[in-house]
Amino acid sequence: MSRKLSLSQTKILALYLLSISSFFASLNQNIYTPVIPLIRDSFSVSINWVNFTVSSFIFIIAMVQIFLGTVVDTKNQKRLLIFSFFLICISTIICAFTTNFMLFMVFRIVQAIGAGIIPLVTINMISHLFEGEARGSAMGTYQIVLTLAPAVSPILGGILGEHYGYQGIFLFLFLIAVILLMFIMYAFPNNGKRKDRKEKSSSFTQIYRAILLNRVGFITMTVSFFIFFIYFAILVFLPLLLNDHYHVSMQNIGLLYLPLTVSMILGSVIFKKIQKKVALNKLFITVLFFMPLLIIAFGFLHTKSLIGLSILLFMYGLTVGFAPPLFSTVLSNAYSEHRGAALGLFNFIRYAGMAIGGMFTGLSLVLPSTLIFIFLGVLLLLISPFQYPSLKNRTM
Repeated sequence: MSRKLSLSQTKILALYLLSISSFFASLNQNIYTPVIPLIRDSFSVSINWVNFTVSSFIFIIAMVQIFLGTVVDTKNQKRLLIFSFFLICISTIICAFTTNFMLFMVFRIVQAIGAGIIPLVTINMISHLFEGEARGSAMGTYQIVLTLAPAVSPILGGILGEHYGYQGIFLFLFLIAVILLMFIMYAFPNNGKRKDRKEKSSSFTQIYRAILLNRVGFITMTVSFFIFFIYFAILVFLPLLLNDHYHVSMQNIGLLYLPLTVSMILGSVIFKKIQKKVALNKLFITVLFFMPLLIIAFGFLHTKSLIGLSILLFMYGLTVGFAPPLFSTVLSNAYSEHRGAALGLFNFIRYAGMAIGGMFTGLSLVLPSTLIFIFLGVLLLLISPFQYPSLKNRTM
């Protein structure tokens, strides 16, 4: 009995340490945004160069998911985490003290490589540590912690940037990276390798062909692209809407993201509770039904009332928070082989959807925003029925 309790406690400790590690990886990406003007002025470079350090960070994280995904199952997961935190430690300390922008930019990319390794390794380890309902609950916990990062990061970045400059942000990241590195080195179990040599020899093409031939996996990834594409289109559009249409001051715009952030966390909590009682395929179909309707409603109503907009964002956030742990659990269950590569491809598709979705919002300069978001909602609604026949008879 004591051994069983000890094993359970070890898994819970590992879950929270992995979740906090992914939170930290997201923090590396999002904490930087409030000090973009400060970076520009400190290095005396154009805003385009500073924006490149932002876009390249997301691009590098996305590419890491693809290339690491093919080998993550064959590698020692603990060593990969140690390596990722080592890269972050080195890069953040150099970014804090260098006065050369090119050197700063190069090590910001190194930082992105380290931050890109973490989410794939952590979600892969969680999928191996937990089975059945416990896996769904663990994915819910993971997503709850991860969702906090976009909410906390800009506020924390603004406070640190105001009092300690951009150097303070990178020194803060360095300190947290060192602490987490120590925990992983000395308090985390050594899991060894996952696969044998025969599986290890599979080519890049063979691995991803096998992944895409899985019907449930392919459906999940296809739908996830559109969901995160639309989510980021809305996210990037909101500051323009709030400032230009509702004339909300810049310092208050962040507060109006709060309904969306809170409801996303709540959505992950609801998934964690409800997945024990309802089959995943039914939850999947429910999300595919309600989310497009909320996006269409956003298209019709986002310019009508600020209070109505906040309520609509709260409801939409519930579905957005519900989706990632649901999709991660479905994919983990769908792949017994190449699970790491499948989760890596899922992460890549998420980042790709968000990156393209942010650019898509530029159409609001030439087309009415109402038309854009109604079209996106209808598109998702039209895509969804094609998935139902493959999902309704599966327990996932």
